[in-house]
Amino acid sequence: MGDLERLKISAILHDIGKLECWANREGWSEHTKYTKQFVRSCFGEELAEDACRHHLGISYPDAYRPKTLTQQIICLADSIAAGADRHETPSHGPPIPTPPIEMTHVLSKDTVRSRLTAQDLAYLSQFIKNKISGIQEMLQSDPKKCYRALFEALRNSGLNNVPADTRRPINDVSLWDHLKLTAAFSACIALEGWKGSEPDAYEFALVSGDADRISKFINESLRLPDLNARSELIKAATEAAYEFVAGDLGPECVLFASGGSLLVLSPVSSAGKISEGIKKNFEEATHGSVTITVTYTTDSGGSFMQNFSKVWGAAMDKMRHQKADRLILPNVSVPEGVQPCDACKVRPATRPDPLRILPIDASPRPEALCDVCWEMRQKGKGAWIEDLKDANNMVGFVRADGDGVGRIFAGKLFRDMNKSSTPSRISTASGLLHRICEEELKAVVSAQSQSNRIIFAGGDDLLALVPGELALKVATEVATKFYQSMAGACTMSAGVSIFNYQLPVYAGLEAASKLLRRAKDEGKNRVAFAVLSGTSASEGELRRFRSRRWDELGELLDLVHFMRGGEVTSGQLRNVARLALKDPDLAEVVIKNRMGRGTIGWKEGERLLSALESGILADAFNLYKISG
Repeated sequence: MGDLERLKISAILHDIGKLECWANREGWSEHTKYTKQFVRSCFGEELAEDACRHHLGISYPDAYRPKTLTQQIICLADSIAAGADRHETPSHGPPIPTPPIEMTHVLSKDTVRSRLTAQDLAYLSQFIKNKISGIQEMLQSDPKKCYRALFEALRNSGLNNVPADTRRPINDVSLWDHLKLTAAFSACIALEGWKGSEPDAYEFALVSGDADRISKFINESLRLPDLNARSELIKAATEAAYEFVAGDLGPECVLFASGGSLLVLSPVSSAGKISEGIKKNFEEATHGSVTITVTYTTDSGGSFMQNFSKVWGAAMDKMRHQKADRLILPNVSVPEGVQPCDACKVRPATRPDPLRILPIDASPRPEALCDVCWEMRQKGKGAWIEDLKDANNMVGFVRADGDGVGRIFAGKLFRDMNKSSTPSRISTASGLLHRICEEELKAVVSAQSQSNRIIFAGGDDLLALVPGELALKVATEVATKFYQSMAGACTMSAGVSIFNYQLPVYAGLEAASKLLRRAKDEGKNRVAFAVLSGTSASEGELRRFRSRRWDELGELLDLVHFMRGGEVTSGQLRNVARLALKDPDLAEVVIKNRMGRGTIGWKEGERLLSALESGILADAFNLYKISG
């Protein structure tokens, strides 16, 4: 194991010299010299030699060409990780990298994600050196711990904002993703055994894990504390599966882990064990409440190198087929005559919750919970729906989901831009998506109100509970942020339910889910919202709420703002809004009549007539009523 960890240390640092090389405005081939200096200062001469000797091109002198087996492994892994990008012809770029160094967006040809000056690059190099100072002392006693500490330091250093190459269009892959994947392929090659320098001599496995019926698990309880606790449990279970892979293969082999989904690069010989370990650790962390489907596919190094999207697509097809064939049974069956848990419905109830009363019988009783749901209830406490209501006692669920994200990993988006679907490029895209939902969208929601509650954010999916008056504003800003962060390559759809806080939480959650499906079915890049008046969210009730484009929602919110201005009385607005639903022609006559009599001003009347024509008058009045 010590030799394997030393190999991975050299692999994950093999291009670290690019920072100082570019800061000093030296040619690309000189980065090997700076890599050697950097690694020597941190880990000594032997690892420095292994890290810097990873190129075979004629522009590299003999002192930087691979000689040993370790160096040959890193050289091959570097080529597979970079993939077909090495064969793409840069559209432009100076013969010698000249700061500021730009990193373009992986989903765009022109959008610039970051721009680094020479000072930025030099500072980052020194920052990383200081951050890993002292790590080498663990190398002899605990190589695995040493490598993990190095990995975490690099992951959180800002290397994801540095390009692996300075020339367009291949400056869209982050240096961090390239370093991590080179270490991952190096580990897999070493564990399977050296078979020569040709990528097609090797096979790799792509292990996919996807939790089953997450939404059902999160939604099946009646209480907000349970929603929070169940969402946190999915995160903890995903982390448990991640830690298993990190401890067995290494963290570099986890390509993606978020929201109940994992994607892992593995040696073929280890794929079965990794699949079983992911399933065991995930399901143990959820106490058997949520299962996970785990599959793996294998392909040649050449396929991984040239068309990673093809490999990913095969993995997703296998996952879909296995999920379609699975037989879902409750993990626990409640014997006849034994009261089931009111939350999960599958385990025997053992504890009453005297703070929560179910008015389901002639004699209301406390909720009865099993031990697992009781524990989750205690962990989720502190988040009560009463704390989220607005001045009109309304709360809102915002359920949002990205549109067309699958086109990225299937390679279609890259093909449209004449880019190759390389491992590093796919890894950069998945890392970007993870940061958007886990960090940026959460920040958008939290910025609106301290009481906003993020229930779930992972992959390209978000669920939040917010004060009713903020629900549509939050949804709009989340969709805008997602679109901007994805460089316009993907949009977002949302379902928003707004309801009185005393209504059952599950009614609002069910409505938001149905409304999201409505928005998706009616064209995507849309929002469907409803103001609920009852205790359920039937398809019939929701059918009258059609989805709207985001720009149409902006027009509607502007109208609500106009209504709040008080130029038209609440009684008049209520009357014409009611007529707009039943008889739009009569509503038009009434508005014009009142304009003629002077009870509605001419300018205000024209605004109402325009809203009546566009079909947003009644919806705007519903929002006006709940927003005061």
